[in-house]
Amino acid sequence: MSISGWAKTAEAWLMAHVPGADWLMLFGAAMVVVTGLALLIWFLRLAIGAIGTISTEGKARAARRRNAPGFRILISSPPKDRPAGKWLEAALSQYLPVFSFGAPFSLVPMGTMKGGLESRAIARARKRMATADADMFLWASRTGNGERGLELHCLSRGGGLTAAEARLFTLALPGSRKVRTDDLARAAAYLVTKQLQPALSDPQAFRAEKIRLLANDLDSLLAGEPAISASLRAEIEADFCASGVRVAEELGDVSALDKVIVMRRKHLETASEAADTGRVLQARLELGRALIVRAEKQFDQNVVREAITQLSQAVEGLRADPMILRAQSASDALFKAQSMIESRKRFSLNFGS
Repeated sequence: MSISGWAKTAEAWLMAHVPGADWLMLFGAAMVVVTGLALLIWFLRLAIGAIGTISTEGKARAARRRNAPGFRILISSPPKDRPAGKWLEAALSQYLPVFSFGAPFSLVPMGTMKGGLESRAIARARKRMATADADMFLWASRTGNGERGLELHCLSRGGGLTAAEARLFTLALPGSRKVRTDDLARAAAYLVTKQLQPALSDPQAFRAEKIRLLANDLDSLLAGEPAISASLRAEIEADFCASGVRVAEELGDVSALDKVIVMRRKHLETASEAADTGRVLQARLELGRALIVRAEKQFDQNVVREAITQLSQAVEGLRADPMILRAQSASDALFKAQSMIESRKRFSLNFGS
């Protein structure tokens, strides 16, 4: 019997002996259609994904071929919030030149990036960085409207690292679109620029005239009260204080000095000596230095005494630091070795060997 004949016989038997067989046949036909549509959608998604990957790789290669001067930054939008990617791109375009002292750069949009901090996503980001020879790859993930609703993930080669060595960091910003203000854009741009140029954390790395510009920009940023977490605000405040002290010491510009003194006193009041040892030491050092500059401008014995107290406590804290202790141990061992050589030389000269 042929297949078509067997199918007709089976259909006739089914219609004769199974109640509701016509509905079963309709259901089966519908399932075939649904399965076909599902397979079609699956193949379309695979095709779209493949096209997107090829397009992204093409953008990375094109960015490398352009050889544009300055920093090359790849940027991807969160999959479910393209406006966030546009906002971030606009923030960097406008404010990155401010905080990088006019350094040239180029932003290369790379579509969307899924996966957040999954290992596959990070590996994919490193690969694209290497393909584009980029200095930074920035992508985002949207988790809600809360304080950490928009997380910016970034790989940075700042400091001369390779793509494989690029540092990974995450900035947690509010997810609500209502708080994406100009002040938040400036804060995000500054924090990203710090990862691109790690030397921004050290005011001694730049000329005092540039640091004065940075201090003014950070002062304006903080005055705008951007909607950022307490930890990010504390980081920006610490950078402002370090810059303000440097400017006051080298240029004699004390316009930010009073704010630095108030901030550092507040930081010391709220900080935990045990939990934030490094920050407390830095706050004491900068407060002491700021008070000395203030006393130089207008002598006040109480101010000098407070400066001495803060600096003394900072020195005591540094003496207990393991790195300082190791350095002291190495220095003592070096001195001992040099003394042995000198003693041997004197013995040889006096008595022979």
